[in-house]
Amino acid sequence: MTLLLGLILITLHDSEPMNRKWSFIAVILSAACFGTLAVLTPLAYEAGADPLPLLAWRFLIAAVLLGVLASVRDHRALVVPLADVRRYATLAMTGYGAASICFFYALKFADASVVAVLLYAYPAFVTLTGWLLLGQKADWGQGAAVLITFVGCALVVGLGDAVGGVAWQGVVLGLGAAVGYTLFNLLSARWLPGRSRLTMMAYTFGIAALLPAVGAFATVGRNALSTAEWQPQAWWLLAAIVVVPTFAAVVLYLEGIRGLGPAQAAVISTVEPLFTIALAMAVWPEQRLTILQTVGAALVLGGVVIGEIRSRRAPLPATI
Repeated sequence: MTLLLGLILITLHDSEPMNRKWSFIAVILSAACFGTLAVLTPLAYEAGADPLPLLAWRFLIAAVLLGVLASVRDHRALVVPLADVRRYATLAMTGYGAASICFFYALKFADASVVAVLLYAYPAFVTLTGWLLLGQKADWGQGAAVLITFVGCALVVGLGDAVGGVAWQGVVLGLGAAVGYTLFNLLSARWLPGRSRLTMMAYTFGIAALLPAVGAFATVGRNALSTAEWQPQAWWLLAAIVVVPTFAAVVLYLEGIRGLGPAQAAVISTVEPLFTIALAMAVWPEQRLTILQTVGAALVLGGVVIGEIRSRRAPLPATI
């Protein structure tokens, strides 16, 4: 915890990139932070929180924190062209916000470990989209990575288990989250090259908060964002979700990119599902993956690593 806080303090005072050793540690810590989201969220549900209000408050508070940090580092960081704001809105609504809603609801139907692994199908979707829609040249190594990833996903959802697989809703929503992050990664890379990633994430989170908020008001009414029915621990869990797998995870990852570059940081960050699986097994011992699911998780991570190494342009960070 001390090291994590120290790395965050570095981002407040140091304008130069960290050395490669500390950048590597920052990305590993970021992955560990991101990996807690799939575990903290179901615990918040058990404490009375609902997906849409929880997600709206998470995005709103995190946007304020990231906006403050961006302004501390550059007092004009949040002053951006209107065209960029429109693009941030598109990224938030069609990519990041939609993906996060899918992810939060997937945790209603599937174990944290399964959802975390399914999310990591998104690099394979990025590659496929590049081939099919963007005219990018197919590469045998990337093709093998895509195939390995999807075979791994099939094993993770239980297609190889005689006892049956994961609920179809969890599979659809988990892969839906991967599709949403595919859109976010592709559009942000094409639309906003050279922009501050910290500024982009602050705007994206702030605008993305509107999507679950509107959904909550439409389904529940004017008290949709009320936390009156939450148990006290739900507030602590919301705080943990904002601070650990959102604010700290994003800041640490972006600091890692400054020292390592996006390609190497993306490869290192594939350890994220391992942290989720380990934490989920500690919290819920009954959620242990079967042997075939474990093999599938290893294949997904292996496919992601191979694909990232073979790619000349790695996708931007997939912060949930």
